[in-house]
Amino acid sequence: MILKKNISVRKARPKDCEKLSLVIETVIRAIPYYNDLAKDTEVSKFKTVDLKLKIKDDPHSVIIACIDNEITSFCLSRFDDYVIWLEWFGVLETYRGKGIANLLLLELDSTISLRKCHKIWCDCRTSNKASIHILTTHGYKQLTTIANHWYKQDFILWEKLINN
Repeated sequence: MILKKNISVRKARPKDCEKLSLVIETVIRAIPYYNDLAKDTEVSKFKTVDLKLKIKDDPHSVIIACIDNEITSFCLSRFDDYVIWLEWFGVLETYRGKGIANLLLLELDSTISLRKCHKIWCDCRTSNKASIHILTTHGYKQLTTIANHWYKQDFILWEKLINN
């Protein structure tokens, strides 16, 4: 668990999943650079029951940040053939600019050796300047840009090699 002022970062528990699902939906629906198809499909992947199963399958796959015990942010990952896929990370708009995304990614990094992985990979929209900045800051390297890909939109693929 990482603490900074009144921010706590920890693995999510099943009892967090109902509220977490709402936070995820709120963040995804507010994203200006995703089309409606992307938003609808991505939101449908993270309902309460899905998050509980995700935690059961891999307790390190759902990390949350809380301020005064209220879930404000999340980092969702998946173990995939000895690499970690960083599926999503997001912060409710009210809480942005406080370094929470940084704390989430540091917490994700701390799970890598426990999961016996050597790399994290992810993608982001080519227009997502905030994600591009934080991924670059955290040592992720751009692999390629894929035009007209998921949901008929343009994406950047990223990787971060981990020294175990």
